[in-house]
Amino acid sequence: MAHERSRRLAVPALAGAAALPAAAAGAATGPFEVVYRPNQPGGEDFACYEQMLANIQNRPSIAPPWGLEIRVVMHGPGVDLLRRAAPADKQITATIDDLEAAGVQFRICAITSKRGDIPLSRLCDAEEADLVPLGVFEIARLQRREGFAYLKI
Repeated sequence: MAHERSRRLAVPALAGAAALPAAAAGAATGPFEVVYRPNQPGGEDFACYEQMLANIQNRPSIAPPWGLEIRVVMHGPGVDLLRRAAPADKQITATIDDLEAAGVQFRICAITSKRGDIPLSRLCDAEEADLVPLGVFEIARLQRREGFAYLKI
């Protein structure tokens, strides 16, 4: 995965951003931060993963003027996004590539990888820098320490 660790989605505010409460807009000092947690199989034809990726693609259209940062932390069966779905579906791979180019960061639970005997070479474009020690802890850390909103998929 090609990464620029500090890159943010630079998206102009559109009409949807105007709907944000004025107090929230005035209080913002940094990007709006969201962490997605896919931890289930992708379903028939990977429809669950496709829906999640579509939701992430929609976020920039309502991004607040101060920016948007998105991370996807995969653990358990959620790693099948990169292990099964991306290799089997070129559109899923292309969507992930586009999201990464826009600054979305995809992270993989190291414990899931180790316990499932899933080497990085079996995960689409994954590299060592994509691993986090424990997916659930990473989500909690992002939520508590970094102020990310948490969305379970």
